[in-house]
Amino acid sequence: MLLLSVRQARAALAVRSSLLAAGYNILAATMIVGLLLLEAKGGDRLVLWLVVLALVTVFRVGLSFRLRRFVQSSGVPEDIVRLACITAILHGLTWAALPTLVVDVDMLGADPSVLLIMGGLIAMTILRQAGMSHIAFCFCIPIIVAMIWNFANHGGIVGIVSSFNFMVLTAWMSHLLLQADKAFVDSETAKLRNQAATQNLTIANEDIKHKNLRLEVLANGDPVTGLYNRTYFNGRLAGEIAAAKIGNRQVGLVLVNVNRFKLINDAFGHRGGDQFLAILGQRLKNLVGPDAIMARIGGDEFAILLLDGNVSENSRIVALNMIAPSLAPVTIQGVKVNSGLSTGMAIFPDHAEDAEGLFTCASMALSEAKRAGPRQVREFDLAIKKRIDRQRDIEQDLGEALAKGELETRFQPQIDLATGDVVGFEALLRWFHPRFGAISPPEIVDAAQAMQLSEALTAFVTEQICCLLQRLASLGLPDAVVALNVSPREFALYDVSVMLDRITEAHGVDRRLLEVEITEETILDPVVAGEQLSRLEAGGYKLTVDDFGMGYSSLAYLISLKIARLKIDRSFVSDIDNSHKNKAMIVALVGLGRAIGVDIVVEGVETAADAATLRDIGCNIGQGYYFARPMPVEMLPKWIERQKKSAHDDDISQVAVA
Repeated sequence: MLLLSVRQARAALAVRSSLLAAGYNILAATMIVGLLLLEAKGGDRLVLWLVVLALVTVFRVGLSFRLRRFVQSSGVPEDIVRLACITAILHGLTWAALPTLVVDVDMLGADPSVLLIMGGLIAMTILRQAGMSHIAFCFCIPIIVAMIWNFANHGGIVGIVSSFNFMVLTAWMSHLLLQADKAFVDSETAKLRNQAATQNLTIANEDIKHKNLRLEVLANGDPVTGLYNRTYFNGRLAGEIAAAKIGNRQVGLVLVNVNRFKLINDAFGHRGGDQFLAILGQRLKNLVGPDAIMARIGGDEFAILLLDGNVSENSRIVALNMIAPSLAPVTIQGVKVNSGLSTGMAIFPDHAEDAEGLFTCASMALSEAKRAGPRQVREFDLAIKKRIDRQRDIEQDLGEALAKGELETRFQPQIDLATGDVVGFEALLRWFHPRFGAISPPEIVDAAQAMQLSEALTAFVTEQICCLLQRLASLGLPDAVVALNVSPREFALYDVSVMLDRITEAHGVDRRLLEVEITEETILDPVVAGEQLSRLEAGGYKLTVDDFGMGYSSLAYLISLKIARLKIDRSFVSDIDNSHKNKAMIVALVGLGRAIGVDIVVEGVETAADAATLRDIGCNIGQGYYFARPMPVEMLPKWIERQKKSAHDDDISQVAVA
């Protein structure tokens, strides 16, 4: 930035010097022409030369005026300097033409006035262009060469000595010009640094004043709600715990969080959000009473310190009162907004021995309450800490496990209920943690999203699927599909279609054999996933809706996306022979599938009776422990061979019975 400013200053100097040079050039040219005309030299050619010089001077002046407007805004001031140099060369060449092409003069003989004026012009240029040697050299060098040429034509010892002296004088003046350039750069740099230092000091001074003012206002209070702020609350919490240790008494801490506060900010703006917090904060303060210490410790988080009476019981009462449905809605800009809250609580010394530990325990309890859903209360216990510690360790270990290949993809077969043929597989992720044992797939997915590993995790499973697809033809199943589960939240984290295209293209597999399983939740969020789902369908992948019947799928989206299969959730298959409701539900879903032209896959087939009932109802494909558990890819060849033999034996039995 400093270098750019110096270059801009040099560009400004170049423009100014070009403007000043115009006057000297016109004056010098007029004097020379007048003197030569008096001596009857040059005639019309001399007048024509004066006109050309005037035009060049006017062009140079006009260009300089135009460039003045762009000096400070130009990001490449060197371009302005180059233009100034070009016009200076043009000017210098015009002057050089005078003693060489236009008129026959002898500067060392009959025309010393020409030598005096042109030499003065060179000296004036060098003096006025101090700091801009580029332009001075461009202007003076053609004139100097022309004058030395004139000296040489004069001949004799005078011409030789004059040429030599002129060259020495020119070299010395060039040296002075370069020194002036360096002095200009040093001076401009020092000036800019001083300006920057002054500006920084001014900004720092204003910043200090502003911060001091804020510190005065916010020393103890929150400006939005009028409650205590986090700094004051933390100090008070530490002090009360120190006093409680001496007095052998309890201290209760309740944390309160506003559910989905971001939506309020998005709907009403930050001013509306602040208004909401101010009203809510005062209501909560009135609710907990004058003896409790209450503060706003974060954007949408409040903290309450309870010290008197039965602290444990009072803390539970306060926590429950915070989420009471009777808490009236807050009116913002004429709109009533329900303030759904979640609360977490912890007690000193039951749960922690110091202020930091107590705050951590209450925060864990609050996180557990929020995870459980809106309007929940949680009191800290060791189970919460154990679960959160476990979750943290899983998240931290996932990246290394993925890199080391410790995760495993297993495949559960899908069977045609009518023929017993294998028609596909579902890829299921497995991870056996060295400390925690088997980690459930939802935990793995949640950990991947927390650690920003979702794409890497799904890409790993996709690689395994592609490797299996390359083998299935040799196992006699060229048309079998393999299903990949994609969490609805993944569509908001990265482009699933791009990742799948990249991997399937690298492996050269038929995309029609890769089935993407999504949930009804994904279909119901077309803003996030709609475009990607359309690209997946257009790319040739099969789309399957998993756990169908558990949500609220839009039939319009099912039809528009050309869903290939609907997977009925296992909860409907449980005890299907004895549950008329479940059987009726599956019959209805099968009818819906037929109506929109999609296959029905039923999960959770556990017994032969389940398989027979589902086949009679009209289900196409079954998946469950009755057929096979999820298995490593190495076990598939033998299992496929046994399944083919079993299906063949069943066909023979049916023929014999017929």
